[in-house]
Amino acid sequence: DISTLISKFKDVGLTEKDMVTLSGAHTIGKARCATFSSRLMGVQPDSTIQTEYLTSLQQLCTQGFVINNNTLAALDLETPVTFDNQYYANLRSGEGLLKTDQLLYSNGSETTRELVEFYIQNQPAFFENFKTSMIKMGNIKPLTGTSGEIRRNCKFINSYSSA
Repeated sequence: DISTLISKFKDVGLTEKDMVTLSGAHTIGKARCATFSSRLMGVQPDSTIQTEYLTSLQQLCTQGFVINNNTLAALDLETPVTFDNQYYANLRSGEGLLKTDQLLYSNGSETTRELVEFYIQNQPAFFENFKTSMIKMGNIKPLTGTSGEIRRNCKFINSYSSA
């Protein structure tokens, strides 16, 4: 839920505004169907996805009733290779690919929804705020020594065996 997302950003010194702004990086790139397929299937697919977009994602990601986890989908349906504010317009239209993205608008706080609307109308402000938030995120101190680890696989914490 949105409060969990906000809290994770606050835990590292970032604000709600930073979270919405940095999520705009999803205006470029792709995601594997495995990362969002839970939104597409089941008795009740995610109701925040626009109907035609849902159908196109289901067709892209499935073969019969089987999810093709390795298929890639653009994070930004309209301008997938351009860094712009279209990502935010996609959220307003119910075309956020990742659940965490769509949450910013469909199930977001008043602040996240207002920021999405603001960035739709004001691309230069998005660009300026993105620079500021990226610098802020880049200044987060990593955990070192026994407090942190370099993951062998980014999706999982390393497992250690005691010998």
